Amino acid sequence: MNLDEITKRQNALIKDYCISCNKPLPAGAAFCENCGPPILPEEVPESGTTVWQAITKISLLTLLFAVVVAYKAEWDYRAFFDRALETPAAEQAQEIPEDEDYQLIHYVNVSFANIREQPSKQAKIIGGAGKGERLIILEKGEHWSQVDMGGKKGWVATRLLSSSIE
Repeated sequence: MNLDEITKRQNALIKDYCISCNKPLPAGAAFCENCGPPILPEEVPESGTTVWQAITKISLLTLLFAVVVAYKAEWDYRAFFDRALETPAAEQAQEIPEDEDYQLIHYVNVSFANIREQPSKQAKIIGGAGKGERLIILEKGEHWSQVDMGGKKGWVATRLLSSSIE
């Protein structure tokens, strides 16, 4: 038996080979004598999510879910927001009484109200009205009302007026 045959027989008995250098491992060896022990991968530090990140992720997922549900349910968001932006009944303009015995009277509710040429704070002041003075309203708006001052038309801030039925 020569040396090559002995090596072949030994190699036939050895089933494990080094994955780095492809040489046979000695019997009972855990690693190759040439390569040394394997290098373990570095430990990755455990990275968790902070409470704030978790809250943000949950909020965004909830919002996304709500949008998908609203879309699938064909939610009429315009009607919802139109209703939310409506003026409450208490702030809506009073209806003009139709009975001939009653009249809707508008009067100034502050010590003095400027009457202006245009419905703007920057418009020229053309007159004024004192507290309790009755005014004839030609057109009532949300922010400005047009009044008649003895044949001359002007504008006064609607919030400076009050109404009563007499």
